[in-house]
Amino acid sequence: MSQFRAKKLDLSCFINVRVLRDHTKRKVFEQYETERYYINGKDQIRSITHPDQEFNFFISKNERVREVQREAMDSQSLSQQYPPPKGRPPNQHFPACIRREITSRFHDSNLSITRLPMNVEATESHVPILTSPNLGTAKRLIIYFGESMQDLGIFAYRVVGQESISSGSALDFVHAIQTGKDSEETAIVVANTGQLVWYRRGQRAMTSTSWNGLPRKTGVSEAMRVDPIKNHIPGNKNVKEHVGSVFEMVGKMAKKDVAINVIGLGEGAEEMVAYLDANWGMWEGRVRAVCVGLGYIWRVGEEVKDRNFKAFWGKRARAYLIHNEPVDTLLSGREEIGCNCLSSGEAAFTECIMPRAYKSMLAFFQLVNDVPGYEELEAIIPKDEDDPSMFEHAAPPESPAAA
Repeated sequence: MSQFRAKKLDLSCFINVRVLRDHTKRKVFEQYETERYYINGKDQIRSITHPDQEFNFFISKNERVREVQREAMDSQSLSQQYPPPKGRPPNQHFPACIRREITSRFHDSNLSITRLPMNVEATESHVPILTSPNLGTAKRLIIYFGESMQDLGIFAYRVVGQESISSGSALDFVHAIQTGKDSEETAIVVANTGQLVWYRRGQRAMTSTSWNGLPRKTGVSEAMRVDPIKNHIPGNKNVKEHVGSVFEMVGKMAKKDVAINVIGLGEGAEEMVAYLDANWGMWEGRVRAVCVGLGYIWRVGEEVKDRNFKAFWGKRARAYLIHNEPVDTLLSGREEIGCNCLSSGEAAFTECIMPRAYKSMLAFFQLVNDVPGYEELEAIIPKDEDDPSMFEHAAPPESPAAA
């Protein structure tokens, strides 16, 4: 802990190594005590000392310190309930950190954890997903496959920090389904494409980002090596296997005649489409509509091999793209992606597409469910030479296909 030790000795008692160590710990705790957070009445995470300030990621110039702080913010609970700032009404929420807070709220929303592979103990290697209790009896089913770097139930941590916990996670999305039309006959499955690394000591699955935030021997030590056998989850070693595992679970637990709607974002969208293309004979007639959120060029028509699935894709799928136009604005891109393309209302980040566009996606699913034989009209929108959209440029580095 020498890097944290004060430059000037400020003790006047008997001194030895342990006294210096404990004193340094107290000083470091005192320095960062002000960087604690609470949940205000608007469901926003704000600093206790400065209630108008959001979560401060750049707490230090040291990248390792920032990683550890972010992981603690995402996973741990605060040990003490703090009073609200002066002039603020009392906060009814216990100031817990993000993942535990969201897990509790999903439980309150009647969603439970299902472990994959199925029939394994909680201490065994598994990946958790969220399912509703009516999965085995529902007439409709909505499945969500997110990005490969997000925790279970999280859309975007930047939205959680800037707007609210409910909007930055799947909580508002789930609430919209549960309060919508035919809600009692609609089941929900939230897949977990991010937490595919098994942490044996903690007996839990985690993302690669959380893995890098685990304790190390020193502040400059390398992250622990990911063992390809011990730290990988059977049948869920990567996003591709996880998508197949989720569909296999749905095939076993859901009714044979259930109407399935699927949402995919980023890499989750790519692997979901690839799976359906390879197994369309099994799911044709059951999957009724698909929505994908994309932030890069993806020439689906060149990758899809099954003719029947390609025909379905052109008539029952929508792609929501990064664009600064209002949500639902028709965009060019059908020639590349193979289905109608709409603006997501998000101009910068793929992870922020769902908080902006999930209502439009659910309205599309409801339309397909209410209108027998519904098919999308082909919307051929000419490209605007002055439009700086992603289709005028190469795929950005965030695209798995471009990496």
